[in-house]
Order: sequence, then C-alpha cells, then structure tokens
Amino acid sequence: MHEIKPGIYYEDTYPGPTIGAILLPRGMIFIDAPLRPEDGHRWKSNLLNRSQGTIHKIVVCLDDHPDRTIGANSLDCPIVTHRDAAKTLQDQSSVFRGQLPESGSIWEKYPETTGLQWVIPDITFSEKMQFHWADDAVLIEHHPGPRPGSSWVIIPSEKVVFIGDAAAVKGPPFLGKAHLPTWIDTLDILLKAKYKDYQIISGRGGPVSLDIIRELKKSFRKIHRRIDKLASRRAPVEDVSDLAGKFMDEFSFLKRDRDFFLQRLRHGLSQYYIRNYFPQVDENGKKVL
Repeated sequence: MHEIKPGIYYEDTYPGPTIGAILLPRGMIFIDAPLRPEDGHRWKSNLLNRSQGTIHKIVVCLDDHPDRTIGANSLDCPIVTHRDAAKTLQDQSSVFRGQLPESGSIWEKYPETTGLQWVIPDITFSEKMQFHWADDAVLIEHHPGPRPGSSWVIIPSEKVVFIGDAAAVKGPPFLGKAHLPTWIDTLDILLKAKYKDYQIISGRGGPVSLDIIRELKKSFRKIHRRIDKLASRRAPVEDVSDLAGKFMDEFSFLKRDRDFFLQRLRHGLSQYYIRNYFPQVDENGKKVL
C-alpha cells in the first residue's frame, strides 16, 4: 500500500487493476476493486484499520472492464459508475462467465473469477458528481475514450487524480471499446496546465508521468491514421490485427509478458476496427444478417 498524500492510497500488488482509496473524516472512497474476493476483503480490512471508525463507504468503478468490476462486490458497499458503464454492466447476465477469452485481460489468468456475481451499480451519474465527506470535495468526472463510461476520481485540494485506463504504465491499452479521437482529447486534458502539478495515478501501473501521456498520445495518432487507411479500402479484420506486432514497441512491458500483451493488442485492434468502422459485422469479421 502506497500513501500518496495523507489518507490517499494506491495498491498495485493485487491481481487486477491498480486500485486506490481515499480516507476522509466522514467516509471512505474505494477506487476500483481487487480482482479476487479474498484480496478485496484484505484491502478493505487494511483500510478500516487506518480509518479510525469510518462509517460511510462507497466504491467508484472507473469503467465497466471486468478486471476492475467483478471483484467490487467483495467490498460490500454501494457502487458508483458512470451511466454508460452501468448500462453495460446491467445488460450482462447475472454471473460472470468470462465471455471475452484471449482479450489480454488480467482476469483470464485467474479462472476462479468465473462464476462471480456481476456488479450492479447503486448510483450513476452523467457528467460529474461530488462527495462532501471532508471540508474539500472529491470529484468524479466522466472522461470517455478508453470506454464510453470511463471516469476519473479527482482530489483537487491534494492535486491527485486517479485516471483508470486513460493511460497505462505497462503494456498496451485496451482498445476493444475505445474511440481513439475521443481518447486523444482526454489525454489533452491531462496535458493542460491544470494538471501540471498533479500526481496522476493510472489504473494500470500507478503513478504516470506527463511524458508517458505525451508518448501515448503520439502512439494513438499513429494507430488511428493506420486504421483509417485500412478502413478506407475496406481491408479485412485480419490486416488490422496484424498491426499489433508493428505497434508493440510503442509500449513498455517486460519481455516475459510480450505474448500476453501482443494478444491484448491484436484483440483490441480487431474489435476497435469492427466497432468503429464496420459495426454490421461480428467479432470474427463475418457479416451480420
């Protein structure tokens, strides 16, 4: 557990996303959840020991990705998401069955997650909401791009922002439900003067620098231009998937993880192409009648 500022933490040792927590005088805010229920119980217990009797608790899921949502019930408190993320979660079957094999998600390494109950959000918002559990507010803002319902948690008084999948420290991003022009606009927000002195915490690796965000923006522009060219000549999905090998060097990762992350990028590129350019075909590139 890493303490960024007094009462503001992130944790990157559990399987799944990098998670966070904010301990306030009148409540505790969890930011995403560990993937496995046993880790969720441990995380909650560790924070309660530091909270001096906090009564109010809530968990903010920064989007609907299974890595950050299927373990949220283990925190046993109300769940907040953006309304677009909530719609996706509400449209799922009641039990998580691992319906996105080989997407390069962390849950794929932990088969015990199959069979967990899907999260049902208790509270949703459209653009922004605030928590007044201290003298200064904590904000939750909608910042799409990685997924339609992606959000940030912002603590302006301490200059800390949790950005979920908006930028990753290690490995390529998830592109399957992304929209790259919108995502680039979201990165531009982080690069404005407002966030110059902020500590930016990624949901995939912890603290992320502005230099990494600038490089990610450049990579997204390259990827978007290449996909646009393929779409203009109606190239098959396989051609887009094959771009993954060419773009792997744009991202940082350990050599041992290359195959795993390559599959993530292949899957994401093909899904991105279908979803944004040819939604009339299925995930295998076949025409939907």
